[in-house]
Amino acid sequence: MGPRPWRRRLALGTVVATVLLAHALLTRGMISQMEGLAGDAPTIQRMEAVMVADMRLSAPPVVVAAPMPPSPAPVVAAAAPEAASAASTPASKPAPEPPASQASAPEPAASEPVVAALTPASAPQSAASSASEPGDTPPTAVAKASAPTDAEAFEWPLATRVTFKAEGYIRGPIYGQAQVEWVRQGTRYQVHVDASVGPSFAPLGSQRWTSEGDITPAGLEPKRFESINKLLISSGTPRRVIFHPGEVELADGKREPKLPMVQDPASHYIQLAYQALLDPTLMRVGGTLSMPLAWTRKQDTVVYDIEAREELDTPLGKIDTFRLKPRPLASSQKDNEKEKQRDEILAEIWIAPSLQYLPIRMLLRQGKANYLDMKMDKMPQQTAAPPAQDVPPAQK
Repeated sequence: MGPRPWRRRLALGTVVATVLLAHALLTRGMISQMEGLAGDAPTIQRMEAVMVADMRLSAPPVVVAAPMPPSPAPVVAAAAPEAASAASTPASKPAPEPPASQASAPEPAASEPVVAALTPASAPQSAASSASEPGDTPPTAVAKASAPTDAEAFEWPLATRVTFKAEGYIRGPIYGQAQVEWVRQGTRYQVHVDASVGPSFAPLGSQRWTSEGDITPAGLEPKRFESINKLLISSGTPRRVIFHPGEVELADGKREPKLPMVQDPASHYIQLAYQALLDPTLMRVGGTLSMPLAWTRKQDTVVYDIEAREELDTPLGKIDTFRLKPRPLASSQKDNEKEKQRDEILAEIWIAPSLQYLPIRMLLRQGKANYLDMKMDKMPQQTAAPPAQDVPPAQK
């Protein structure tokens, strides 16, 4: 004898009620989770970039110095009788032309390094003091005399993107992709550094760095930095750095005095390229490049050793590069907590003079076995600035 109809209806009703209750609990849990993540949403609205063309290999552009301010007019005092009589005498004959042996030196060949004149706001103090010595050539004259005739004047592009294929080893072989993107609107900029592991359509994990700020004659002046990590569908709490006038507010809310021309982990890649454009003589094997940098937990000075000049094999053929290797951070040597060092890993980078000193390879190492090697997988894309853009004088 089978079960009675009312028992069958009761069992079916119980199953339906259980499913509805589980669905309600799951929905409520998801809503609560989303509400909890709402406060952790990115605060920097991403500027959209439209790439219109591939970059071309070319000589590094020249940063044109800002025009020197006109000399103040001499103060005319009351004319003395002697001055009046001197003014009435005929002018002396002009001095004869110097012999050929004393003529100015010819312009250097195009293969020689270009010495770009720094504006007064960005020139080092030592350079400013040496320029005042007698017989020195004015900065603007140096820039004009040493600039190759076929070099292009540098203007901040509207958008640039370099994409990479990544492979490495972190508890096993890993593969992924990355990109560095620059976007400009007027004198505002954004730099995005995105890296992910796994297939691009369904990454297993990712990290995004975003820098936002202003363009100045001395380079980039960050205002905000944001770091976001994701693992599968879970998003970590964004860590932010706010750059106030004279102060830096770190991710934990702590404020400390801002180091001069301090950068963040994203903007410093572009600032390195701009430093090389300002003064190509800095790019010599055996030299160093230093830069103050604000991490999410502290400020420190990053020092890169220019270790070698190397040709890299790329999908476009061989490209000449400088290899820059960062020194260990001074503060990290005193800090043995791995938790505080996780965001402070610097990459060894290869920058290409023929691609505006942009990085075309980045190698991250952690310990003896773990690494992530990112290599440019195609020609960078760029949208050049149209004429008469509103940019600082040093870039016009």
